[in-house]
Amino acid sequence: MNKNDPAKNGAAPQVDEAFDPWERTRPIPLFVVALVFALAFWGLLTYVSEYQAERRGQQQNQQTAATAAVAVAAAPPDVVRGLADADPATLQAVGAGTGQAWSCASCHGAAGEGNLSTPRLAGQPAAYLVKQLEDFRSGLRHNESMAFVARALSDEDIDKLARYYAGIELRATLAPSLGGNLERGKLIAEKGDWKSNVPACFQCHGMNGEGVAPGFPALAGQQPDYIFAQLTAWHAGERKNSPQKLMDDVARRMNPDDMRAVSDYLGSMPAPAIPAMPARAGAASTPPL
Repeated sequence: MNKNDPAKNGAAPQVDEAFDPWERTRPIPLFVVALVFALAFWGLLTYVSEYQAERRGQQQNQQTAATAAVAVAAAPPDVVRGLADADPATLQAVGAGTGQAWSCASCHGAAGEGNLSTPRLAGQPAAYLVKQLEDFRSGLRHNESMAFVARALSDEDIDKLARYYAGIELRATLAPSLGGNLERGKLIAEKGDWKSNVPACFQCHGMNGEGVAPGFPALAGQQPDYIFAQLTAWHAGERKNSPQKLMDDVARRMNPDDMRAVSDYLGSMPAPAIPAMPARAGAASTPPL
């Protein structure tokens, strides 16, 4: 028996009157409140800043497209036609963008003429344009800007945009811009260079460089800088969406001088004429895919 045990000795246990079994609410330190408020305020400012930047970008795209549209509209009718041959939703996507995707015209020009390393779309075979947009969307062809745009488009949107650009006739020629040997470029385009096992460009891309859908784009009148950029991409293995890897093999056999030569020659060729299509009210006057 423990003589020191109060319960067994009959003595009442001592109670600590200062003991509180309930945890009292402690005030939140002031610096924590200030930190939370600062983070919330910073997040709000970031959101507002990004929203304003996005709005400014959209406005700039619209202004660029509008300026280009005025310039094209002032061009003689024998230089460009087919700019209005689409439904309003397609023209909206071309001139002002759709959803979060910026407008086609902001990069490719009001008439789809392209600029330097941005390709010309006007007069390209519709089925070829459809394939490229699908390849951008799937990741088979790599370009962050085009992937973002293509993913914002439905299959129907892609179809209509491809038909619209295929129906634009732009009879403007480009000057050589790469310092290439035009005679050498003409030889490669028409006959190839069989010593290097390089076939003629026109063997696959049409006798006048007009393109053969869906695998071979029009080359006549294309931006020389763009043709050269794509040849170097094929050569380096950065682009891989050619049918049966044809362009991979061809480009690897070409040297930079021949790439410049053929790019300048093809770009300076007049684009092939597009047969006029009868217009229908409220619908595109474009060929079926």
